[in-house]
Amino acid sequence: MMALLPPGDSSFNLEVSVEILMQEGVMSAPPEIVKGLAQCEQLMNKKIEALGWRRATFISLVHLIINGNVAEFIQPDSRIKLFRLDQFVCVRDWSGTVLEIITAENMRVRALPENLRNLPENKDDNATVTLYTRFERLSENSYAVSQNLDQTVVTARTVHDGLMPINALAWELVPGETYGRSHVEANYSDLLGLDVTSQQLRESGAVAARNLIFVAPNAAGGNLRKRIAEARNGAVLSGRGGQNGDVHPFQFNNSVQMQVMQAEKADLIRQLSEAFLMTGGLRRDAERVTAYELQMLAQEIEAALGGTYSLLGVEMQGWRMQKLLAQMKSRRELPDLGEGVDITITTGLEALGKDAKVKRVRNFFGLLNETPQAFQEQAAQYVKYDTILTPAAAAMGFPESIRTQKEVQAEQEKAQQAAMQQAMVEKATAPVATAMAQGAAQPTA
Repeated sequence: MMALLPPGDSSFNLEVSVEILMQEGVMSAPPEIVKGLAQCEQLMNKKIEALGWRRATFISLVHLIINGNVAEFIQPDSRIKLFRLDQFVCVRDWSGTVLEIITAENMRVRALPENLRNLPENKDDNATVTLYTRFERLSENSYAVSQNLDQTVVTARTVHDGLMPINALAWELVPGETYGRSHVEANYSDLLGLDVTSQQLRESGAVAARNLIFVAPNAAGGNLRKRIAEARNGAVLSGRGGQNGDVHPFQFNNSVQMQVMQAEKADLIRQLSEAFLMTGGLRRDAERVTAYELQMLAQEIEAALGGTYSLLGVEMQGWRMQKLLAQMKSRRELPDLGEGVDITITTGLEALGKDAKVKRVRNFFGLLNETPQAFQEQAAQYVKYDTILTPAAAAMGFPESIRTQKEVQAEQEKAQQAAMQQAMVEKATAPVATAMAQGAAQPTA
């Protein structure tokens, strides 16, 4: 969840599509466009925090890791509603695209909306009914919806424009299969082995903690069995004892096998920690661990998972952001961005791309500082500082901190006008000041 929705940072970028840039014959968007898109990103991120998407994301990831499937429905108010695997069915094509989803919501009559309470045959408030909703994908930008309450038709099949508001997510899809496979399924043998090993260790520990004292039936000492049972710790008793005597203490003594099982358990825990991205115990135990080491560790773990960040970034976050963008535009909560804007998901290790933008700007200014002194002023004339600083400021979350070229020109013109007015005032007041100075210099009679 921290990778898909990083706190205090954006999990996506709004960028001008490559087709538009090629039509305009430019390599990058103007700073004004970059600044405006960055402000739209901030508005969308504030909306995400207000809608409480983090809790829904956490629950979705739990379902994906354990059973591999979950359905997310974005309601008209942009809140996310989840359906478990036993609450929906779906059909996918060979490439994994969802073609049809049917959800089933079991609810009581008293929980139904006002317009649906008269439809069930059983009008008892505590009676349970099932609301079926069917979503059909007609094309990339159109879908059909129909609803039934038990056997009663609530909404006939209607066609809508836009992105389908429901999506069936899968942890890992096999070509040709409709439902996904979970991460737990891929590591089931290790989980089962860890469970069995832990149970055996607990049972062995319970056996090892038990101590028995065997007393021969005809042992000498006068009711030795009773005196041993009632004796306090450290008491001195008269009677024969020892390995071969009448009294024989017994204790479980198989520590070698317990050590082997403990080593097997530790090995299983290490493998499962790598499989489930539990990197806390995998960091090198040293005083100084470089950021490069942690980055390489994360890259190795992600490669072992087959690019989980990238898969969930496209299937989950990409669909969410497209639907949220469309809903906010329809409610006029965002300016009209047109059709040439693409959403790029920057989750997981791809989020380092924002830091890379800032790093490139620093390297560029370092290169300018290395320019010979005789050519620095000439080199500065060829640099468009607004195109360099604006993307870096937007990546750091401060898109409004950089002035545009028009604003800089306006400030320069304003400063020039103020300087001209000051010069005119000084020119107009110069004769008066001179006359006053001369009058003060003449001696009085």
